[in-house]
Amino acid sequence: MSLVQPTRRPTAAELLSGLAWPIRARGTARARGRSIGQALGPAIRAFLDEDVAHLDRLRPEPLGREAARRLALTFAAPIADLLPEVMAEIEGLAEGAGIPLADALILQLRRELAAPGTGPVVAGAAQPEDRSGGLEGCTTLAFTGADGRSLIAQTADLPGDMDGLGTVLDLDGDGPGGRSLAWAPLGQLGFLGLNQAGLAIGINMVVAPGWQVAPPPYLIVRHLLGLADADAAEAAIARLPRATSRCYTLADGTGHRMIETTIDSCRRLDPDPDLPQARLAHCNHYLHPDLAPLDRVPAWSSTRLRTARLDEIFAQSPWAEGTAGADDARAVLADHANAPLSICAHGRNSPRLGRTVASVILDPAARRMEVALGTACDTPFTTHRLEDASWNG
Repeated sequence: MSLVQPTRRPTAAELLSGLAWPIRARGTARARGRSIGQALGPAIRAFLDEDVAHLDRLRPEPLGREAARRLALTFAAPIADLLPEVMAEIEGLAEGAGIPLADALILQLRRELAAPGTGPVVAGAAQPEDRSGGLEGCTTLAFTGADGRSLIAQTADLPGDMDGLGTVLDLDGDGPGGRSLAWAPLGQLGFLGLNQAGLAIGINMVVAPGWQVAPPPYLIVRHLLGLADADAAEAAIARLPRATSRCYTLADGTGHRMIETTIDSCRRLDPDPDLPQARLAHCNHYLHPDLAPLDRVPAWSSTRLRTARLDEIFAQSPWAEGTAGADDARAVLADHANAPLSICAHGRNSPRLGRTVASVILDPAARRMEVALGTACDTPFTTHRLEDASWNG
């Protein structure tokens, strides 16, 4: 009997840990995708081998690689028809990473494929309890700083053991938005970010019935980052069919707003003029009265507890006086009140219960994105600016 131990393959997170951020992707849409795939290929291939990009860690019944591929390919036609430049990036990603197109699509559709009883997975069947709201979820704050500039502060909270699997991308663009900076999970082309035109975008999970085969919201964000301003982004959200429900936070030189969506409706949330610094905050339940009756976020979600905690924070200095800035927003993202059901979410020892995997401050007027690749309480923020295309710690 051989006593030689097999060599352990590095995990996707281990393969990412030695990379320098951001990954820069230049040229045409296909060339940009190819650059990302080449830079992240070993980690992407390892990730896909880890329970199908961790999808099967989230589902009550495993989906498996081949079933995930078949389902992902059902989304290819609507993505190509409605977001052709994004589809070209996905095709380039597959080429660069040396994976089938179906696998590249899986990476864009983790949310849709992970949620049982939604979309095409059990089309026509009775829907089981939808756990897609998660116990912990993203918390987003938009406000006007002392200099009059709109800022977005957000935690990116994800289920599925996603620690160490975030990426930072510096992307050329074909549209009026120009170059963009984005944070996204490994292999995904969109999540949140800002562009050269001064548009910033955040996103929160909300849960409404009727998910469908259509472009997923994170690819819609990738498309929005090619646009010139919040008005254009809002119009695009309203125009495009959407696979699943989300709340989009938009900020530009004119201010900020939130757009709550189901698959077929949109409602806009504007700041209350009586609130200091034009504050808007969102967790994972609908706030607009037209959409609140459709809410399917589980009763055990932390969303309302986090919202109540934000109200407590905003009643205190410096928020109550209207003098808060980016440092104060970082403190909000690091808040542990009501842990483990806190804004800064450290998880509860289950891959199905999300945790904070990134903390981000977006300053669209300065074309600046500050990213902590983990929880804000113990992970340093690194600043990136579009104008100099370099990281400054």
